[in-house]
Amino acid sequence: MDASTIYRAVNRKYSSIASSAHSDDQVQDSKNAHVATSFGYSAEDLASLPSGTNLGLSCGNPLATANIQPFDTMLDLGSGGGLDCLIAAKQMLKADASPKGKIYGVDRNENMIALARKNAAQANLPEGLVEFIEAPISDIALPDAVVDLIVSNCVINLVPDQDKPKVFREIYRLLKPGGRVAVSDLLAKKTLPEHVRRDAALLVGCVAGASLVEEYRRWMLEAGFGGESIVFVNTGRDLNVYHDESGTASCCATKEGEEKKCCGGGNINSAEGEAAAGIDNKKIDFNEWVASYQIYAVKGDAGQ
Repeated sequence: MDASTIYRAVNRKYSSIASSAHSDDQVQDSKNAHVATSFGYSAEDLASLPSGTNLGLSCGNPLATANIQPFDTMLDLGSGGGLDCLIAAKQMLKADASPKGKIYGVDRNENMIALARKNAAQANLPEGLVEFIEAPISDIALPDAVVDLIVSNCVINLVPDQDKPKVFREIYRLLKPGGRVAVSDLLAKKTLPEHVRRDAALLVGCVAGASLVEEYRRWMLEAGFGGESIVFVNTGRDLNVYHDESGTASCCATKEGEEKKCCGGGNINSAEGEAAAGIDNKKIDFNEWVASYQIYAVKGDAGQ
């Protein structure tokens, strides 16, 4: 599947998710909360957010060990509805009522950016603390070496393989010396067969685009990170939490009869990608193919 097809598919599904985020569906909100708490978010943090912020798209909690400080500049790659940005802002404010830090959220989808800005306005945060930028995560209009902490949650796997090295080069460019990376992502446990990698629903569902640990590491090394600073932790989380109660593979299940969406999409038909090659997504054991990883790295003080 070529890069333009992948980007169109992901963009289409993210737009669908964003447009339905404020549907006042308590059942859906409960399912989204169940996914988020399964990956380490606290019920207290989730309850403090405006409705439509948690979209049930997480595969981990990158903030759990990020140790964000009130003076940090943080960047969230693929910020969606603003979940990690708004939680980080509240953590800053808890530590310092007048934080000197700044939080940027970046997403290439204009509907997600609009949703995140709406959620941030409803969160009643200090003016200027959080800013959302519409841009691909491989090309962000910020100066070199301005960010202390870069986080991302189940997004880099959605980038076509040929563009993933660009993402890591951009991460390295934006980090200050000593800056940290805390990423949650799905990585492949084994080389995925071609019929799985071509499956459009699995692609937008964060499975078909999952990279091997050694590929991820190589891209980070090539971007400039020192090998001793890169750490991969398999969290062992049960990814079958993405199956909704009807048994359908879905990261953010919807009301019965509605289109399913998964990590930015799901159930894409072959008009937007390649055919599903006979795969029954309802019966897929996600844990067989991929695992939830926390990935950490530090940019050396000398830029290494």
